[in-house]
Amino acid sequence: MIGPKPSHTLLGGRLTRRWVALGYATFALSLLVLAAIQLANTLSQLYVACFLLVLVITAPLTGILLGHGRRQRNRPLVVALLLIEALAALGLIAVTGGAGSPMWVALLLVSTATPLLLRGRWAGALLLAVWLADGMFLINVPPPELIAVGLTWALRAAGVGLVGLVLYRAISLEEGVRVRSQRRERVLHEFLNVSNRLRVSSQPHQVLEQVASAVQASGNFDCVTLSLVDWRAGVVTVTVALGASGRLAAVEGLQLPWANFAALLHPGRRVGQGAYRADTLPFRSIRNQQHLVLPLNSQFDEVQGLLTVSAAGHQHEALEEALPLLELLANQAAAALDNNVLYSTMQQRVSEATATVERGREALARARDRAETLYRIVRTLAVTLDEREVLAQALELIAQATGAERGGIMLVEPTSGRLVFRTTLDHTRGVVSGSAAAAASVGLDRAQGLAGWVLANRQLVLIADTERESLWPPAEPGLAERAVLAAPLMLEDEPLGVLVLVHAAPDHFNAEHGQLALAAAGQVAVALSKAQLYRYVTEQSERLGMTVQQREEEISKTIAIVRSIADGVVVGDRLGRVRMVNPAAEAILGISATAVIGRQMSDLPGVPAELQQAQPDGVQQLQVGERSLHAHFAPVCSAAGEWLGGVVVYHDITREALADRLKSEFIATASHELRTPLTSIRGYVDLMLLGTLGSLSQAQNDFLKVVKNNVARLVELIDDLLDVSKVEAGELRMRREPVDLSEVLYEVGEALYTQFTERSISLAIDAQEGLPQIMADRQRLRQITVNLVGNACKYTPVGGHVDVSLRNGGNRLRVDVRDTGVGISPDAQRHIFTPFFRADNPLRDEVGGTGLGLSITKRLVELHGGEIWFETSEGKGTTFSFTLPLDANEWTPAEWLEHADAPAA
Repeated sequence: MIGPKPSHTLLGGRLTRRWVALGYATFALSLLVLAAIQLANTLSQLYVACFLLVLVITAPLTGILLGHGRRQRNRPLVVALLLIEALAALGLIAVTGGAGSPMWVALLLVSTATPLLLRGRWAGALLLAVWLADGMFLINVPPPELIAVGLTWALRAAGVGLVGLVLYRAISLEEGVRVRSQRRERVLHEFLNVSNRLRVSSQPHQVLEQVASAVQASGNFDCVTLSLVDWRAGVVTVTVALGASGRLAAVEGLQLPWANFAALLHPGRRVGQGAYRADTLPFRSIRNQQHLVLPLNSQFDEVQGLLTVSAAGHQHEALEEALPLLELLANQAAAALDNNVLYSTMQQRVSEATATVERGREALARARDRAETLYRIVRTLAVTLDEREVLAQALELIAQATGAERGGIMLVEPTSGRLVFRTTLDHTRGVVSGSAAAAASVGLDRAQGLAGWVLANRQLVLIADTERESLWPPAEPGLAERAVLAAPLMLEDEPLGVLVLVHAAPDHFNAEHGQLALAAAGQVAVALSKAQLYRYVTEQSERLGMTVQQREEEISKTIAIVRSIADGVVVGDRLGRVRMVNPAAEAILGISATAVIGRQMSDLPGVPAELQQAQPDGVQQLQVGERSLHAHFAPVCSAAGEWLGGVVVYHDITREALADRLKSEFIATASHELRTPLTSIRGYVDLMLLGTLGSLSQAQNDFLKVVKNNVARLVELIDDLLDVSKVEAGELRMRREPVDLSEVLYEVGEALYTQFTERSISLAIDAQEGLPQIMADRQRLRQITVNLVGNACKYTPVGGHVDVSLRNGGNRLRVDVRDTGVGISPDAQRHIFTPFFRADNPLRDEVGGTGLGLSITKRLVELHGGEIWFETSEGKGTTFSFTLPLDANEWTPAEWLEHADAPAA
C-alpha cells in the first residue's frame, strides 16, 4: 500500500512496543530476583512461594501482550491478567509484612502495565484500586510510625502515578500517530480509488459525488460541498453536500450568486497552494467553525467549481493536516471536470462528425445516383442526332428519375421567340407528340406562364402545391397537378427552352429532383444544340453543295466571258502568281499563256512591284512594240478586305492614240491658222475704237466692243487649246529662273482688279514677308495664279470675297485661293481636273468657259514638281491650294524643259 512510512521514535510503532515489552520483562525479572533475594529466608513458606510463582507466570504474559499491542483488542483478558497480577502483588506484600514489606515493588509490575494496556478511565480505576488496597496496610501501622510510613506510601504512590501518567501520555501519542497513519493510508487508498474512478467517469455529478465522499472520509468533517459555476448565469449551484451524518439535502441544489464566493477568494485569505480560509460560507454560518474554500480551476485558469470543507474549532489541526490531501482532491476534481468537458466536447464533435459523415455519405450516394442517371441520359442522348428523338428520350429518362407523371419540353421559336411544346409525356396515356393540342390533352397548356417566368429569370422553380401558387392556373377536372418542377434549358448563357414536370401528389419534387433536373436540362441543351448543329451542318452542306455547283457554273461562264472579251486580261492569285491569261492578252502582249502562268505578275508591264499596295483605279499608258496600251491593275479582295489576288486589264489604244495625235496636230495647226486673222481683226477693231478711221456712233462703238471681247475670248480659247496640245504632245517649254511668288500674286491681283470691281467682289492678298525666291517659269506661274483667282471671281456671287494667302510650308511654298462661291457638288469633284469638264452650278452659263483652265493648271503645277488639291462645301465656297518646292533639286521636269540660260531651239 502506498502511504507515509510510520515514525520509529520512542513508543512509536510495533518496533517500539517490542522494546517496551523487553524492558517490562527485564524490569519484572529484576524485581522477582530482588524479591527472591530479600525473601530467601521465607521462601520456604508456602504462601510466599505461591505468590511469587503467580507473578513469574503473569509477568511474561503481560510482556507478550505489550509486544503484540493487545490494548484494545481483548479487554477482558487484559483486565483479568492485570487483576491476577495485582492480587498476587498485594498477597505477597501482605504475607511479607504489610505496609513495611520490601515487596511493595511488586506493585510496579501492574502499575507499569496498566496504562500500557488499558484506556485512561479503565487504567486509572485499576491503579487507584490497587494503591488504595495497598494503603489499607497502613491501618496496622503503629501510630508513632504511621506518619513516616504514610509519607513513604504517598511518595511511592505519587512516583508510580507519575510514571503511569508518563507512560499513558506516551502511549496516547503513539496511538494518535498510529490512528492518523492509518487514516492517511485509508485516505490515500481512497484517493487512488477516486482517481481511478474519475478516469472513467463521464458525468460531472458523479465526479463531484466521488470527490466529496473521499474528502469526507479523510477527516469526518462537519460539512463538505462541491459546487459548479455557471458563468453565463453568474451563479454557483451546490451539487453535492455531505455531513458527518450523511447527505445534507437542504444544502444541495442551492443556487447562489458568484459574487458571494468571489469575495472569499481574496489573496489575503490564501493558505497552502490553492485554498482560502473563510469564517463563514454563503450557505453556512455556524459559530466556532472553520471553513476552507478550494476553487476547481480548469487548465485555462477558469474557476469551474468550488470545494468547501467545514470543521469544528477543535479540528483545526486535522483540517490543516488534511489540506495537502484536499488540494490533491481538488486538483483531481478540476482535472476530472476538464476531462469531462473535453470528453463532452469530443463526444459532441464526434457525434457531429459522425452526422456530417453520414450526411456526406448520403449526399454522396444521392450524388452517385444523380451521376448514374445523368450518365444514362448522356449515353442515351449521344446515340442519336435527331432533334425530335433527343427530346423524347431525354424527357422519358428525366421523368423516370424524378418520378414525374407528366411532363413536356418547350423550345423557343427562333422567329417569333414564343415557347412551343416540342414533346410531351403522360405515363398513364403514353408518349404524345409535341404540339399545342398534345400539351392541352395532358394538361400542360397551363404551363405557359410558369415557363415564361423560368425563361425570363433563368431559374429553377419548384412548386410544392399548385393550389397555393399563382403561376399555375387551376387544374381542369380529371387532371390533378399538385407538384410542378420547371427547369430552364441553358446552353452557356443562352436559354433554349424549359423542361416542365408534373405530379398529382403535393410536395413530390424536392431539391434533389431540382438539382437533377437542372443538370439533366443542361445535358439536354447540349444534346439539343448538337442535334440542331448537325441539322444546320447538314442543311448547310446541301446548300454549299448547290452553291459550289452554281459557283462552278458561274466560274465557267466567267472564264468563257474573260476569254472571249477583246481586252487582254491576266488574273493572279494571292501569292502574286499568274493563274489565267486570255487569248486577247496573248495577242496584245505577244506572249504565250503557258510560258507566263506561274510567274510573278510584277514581271508583266503595267503591274506594280507591290501588288497589295497598288491603287485600284490606277491606269498606265504603255508602249509595247508598236502598240499603245492602257494597263489597269486592280486588287481582288474579299468582303472582309482579305487579299485574294489581282487582275490587270490591257486595252489596245493604238488607234485612239493615233487619232488623238492627229487631233492635237489639227488643233495646233488650226490654232496657228486662226491666230493670224484674229490678230488682224483685233487690230482693226482697236483702230476703229480709237477713232483713227473716223468718229463712230454709240451703237457702232458698242458693237465693236462686243466684237473685241469675243475676239479676246476666242484668242484665250485658242491659247488654251495650244497649251493643251503642247502638254499632251510634250512640247511645252518652260524657262527656269528665280521668281518672287508674292510679286506674281500682286501682279495678278492688279490685272484682275477691274473684273473684281465689276462684280463687287473683294480681293485680299496675304503674303508672308521674307519668303525666298523659287526656280520656276514666271509666265506659267502667272498663268496658274490667273486661272485659280479668275475662277474664284467667276464662281463667286456678287458681293462675295476672295482671299489669297502665301505661306512657307517648310521646304515648300503654299498658295491658298479661298472664295465664298457656289462650291463644287460631290458628283463633280472627281472630274474637276478633267479637260473640257465644267461643273454644273448656277453661274455656269453666266461665266462661260472651255473647261480647260483647271486641267492646264494641274499639269503646270505638276511640271514644277508641286501638288494641287481643293476643299469645297457646296453652296459655301471652295479653297484651291498648291505647293511649289523651294529646293531646285525637287523639280524634275521633263527632258525637253530648258533653263532660262539655255539657248533657244
